[in-house]
Amino acid sequence: MAALCRPLTARLSAAVAALLLSACDGYPSEDTVPPNPFDIDNTQRLQALDALGAKAMRGERSRFALDEACRLSITRSGGPRPGERLQQALRRGMDVGISFDKAEGVYEVHLLSDSGPAARRLGLLLRSATWRQAAQADLLVQLMIRDCSGAPDLSAAPPPPRTAPTTQSPPAPAATAARPG
Repeated sequence: MAALCRPLTARLSAAVAALLLSACDGYPSEDTVPPNPFDIDNTQRLQALDALGAKAMRGERSRFALDEACRLSITRSGGPRPGERLQQALRRGMDVGISFDKAEGVYEVHLLSDSGPAARRLGLLLRSATWRQAAQADLLVQLMIRDCSGAPDLSAAPPPPRTAPTTQSPPAPAATAARPG
């Protein structure tokens, strides 16, 4: 009887091993390391921000677009503001802020007029149940603001007007007196 069980046990063990190994197709995609936001361009940052907007809050969706003039467009569906649309030109001097709504237990990421304590909220970027997602969105938008080419720096004084360079002729060599001689 033991002789009959041995081949059956071996076949059963092989079948179980094959079944278990067939379910292991590698690491799940969630374990991949995301690209460093400092090493990617605004197009890739926008894709990452859009992915955050898709999963940040259950039942809500924020979609993002950025045009050549660095105008960020946000379209929201679901949540407390369905159908809301916001378009804001990104410029140097702007900031992003995160606030926490205790009543709802939600982090809100806002675009701010500047980085000062009296900065106005220009619009809601997204709502998230986790600090991590809110902080990721904050960093992505901060870097998009930084890298927007052609965005005027409204926080700095304008440069002085350019004037034509003045040319000065070199001083004339001192005359040497000839000695009679």
